[in-house]
Amino acid sequence: MGVVSNIYLIIFLPLVASLVCQALPQKRIIFWFAFTSSVFLFFLLLKIFPDILIYEKIENDFELAPLSLALEFKLDLSGIIFLLLLVFLKIVILVFYRSDIERSLNIKNDRIFYSVFLLHLFALVGIFTSNNFLNLLLFFEIYAFSFFAITSISNDVKLLKISFRYFCFNCVSSLLFLFCFFAVYLIFGEVNFNQISENFSFIAANNSWLTAIIFLFLAAAVLIRFFPLWLYFDKIKSANPIANFLVIDSLFIKTLIGIFLILKFVYFFFHGHLFFVGFDFKPLLIFLAILLIFYSSIRLYHQKHLKLICLYFCLNNLGFIIAAIALRTLESLQAMFFYLLNFALVNLFIFIFATFLKRYFSTSSIGKLWLVAKDNFLLTLPLKLSLFFVASFPMTIMFFANWYMAYASFKLGFEAFLLAALVISNFSYAAVAIKIVNSFFAKQEYCKQPAKDDRQLLYLLSFWFVISAIYSTVFLSGATNNLAIRFASYLL
Repeated sequence: MGVVSNIYLIIFLPLVASLVCQALPQKRIIFWFAFTSSVFLFFLLLKIFPDILIYEKIENDFELAPLSLALEFKLDLSGIIFLLLLVFLKIVILVFYRSDIERSLNIKNDRIFYSVFLLHLFALVGIFTSNNFLNLLLFFEIYAFSFFAITSISNDVKLLKISFRYFCFNCVSSLLFLFCFFAVYLIFGEVNFNQISENFSFIAANNSWLTAIIFLFLAAAVLIRFFPLWLYFDKIKSANPIANFLVIDSLFIKTLIGIFLILKFVYFFFHGHLFFVGFDFKPLLIFLAILLIFYSSIRLYHQKHLKLICLYFCLNNLGFIIAAIALRTLESLQAMFFYLLNFALVNLFIFIFATFLKRYFSTSSIGKLWLVAKDNFLLTLPLKLSLFFVASFPMTIMFFANWYMAYASFKLGFEAFLLAALVISNFSYAAVAIKIVNSFFAKQEYCKQPAKDDRQLLYLLSFWFVISAIYSTVFLSGATNNLAIRFASYLL
């Protein structure tokens, strides 16, 4: 099967699997079908990855004939890297939350949940492979409504209210995207991204303020839809499995989609035009990045709950990603690649471990880690192994990220303030690692043993699966650094 055929299979496999789920008779079969479909999708992405590395992008353009809109795609190097990370995330959370979610579902709702999960995955793949504005809007809406369908199985009134507020934000974002779509179509007479990009320079030169308005509307739409982190702050320490499922989607998956869209629009549409030539936004973006880094580092130093630690780790990584986008040098974009890896792997591991701790010990406090250590050594060993990555030891993901960011910041200008941000953030990382180590060595006279059940095996498998992926970046550090160079070179 050729590369193009494989990409079509990648796009439509989750949709077909979602429909098949409705015909399956048993819970166990439905889960394994959804899991197998997701894993098969991941391996298909790995299969075409070498071809993407060679050609950097593969696309199929049918010149916008009406029936070909659904068959038009583009998958580039940045897109497939993000897709691999996101499909990996979806597989982990599917396994990790399986038993908790199924306990609240009957066979009918079970079919609906897994169908919606695969539909959500279909929309996710569609966002990263769309090569025209109309398809992108369609996949945005499928993604949003499948997310709301998952929230509907929750009996938590507060969670439903938060999700309704997010629904309202999505409506505003959809209106902004629609305005941009009509403006782009009326100006260019096209919805194909390649043709829009080719003609953008001429239009921007003759109508710069219209370009500025489109940019602002697109930026607002992306921020409102894909960075709603504050909405779920109140539920981040919740033991509700649906709340945890949605927090992971909002904190990790939506944020990664938002970063990808920012790269897509900034680097391939607006770079070199009004907002990036007439105005220098680098100081403003670096100032915002430094504020985010300092705020998250200070909060990290005082935090004792693993879920909140994970949240501020994510905000810290996001600050450095913003700085990397602002600097736009080879070294800064290499650093961004490693910050993305840390965001999707190490931070995810900390969050799911915190979820386990909250589920079995009614707290995600670092001070209670000794309880897990006494209960099951194999459950705490992955967390102990992750401490090398939290503390940014040499050859770890954060070590390379900080190394490249420091190299990019050695300039006699405002970029040098990022060096101070690196020092402060690494001090906070080390403080968190020391707190976790001290907790394991804490001596307590009483230990409450939780009741064991079959779900601990799923948690154990999830922990070791993620920590194995994290350590593979160390064992394959040469290949990982080469991939970071290719990623950065493609964006320049």
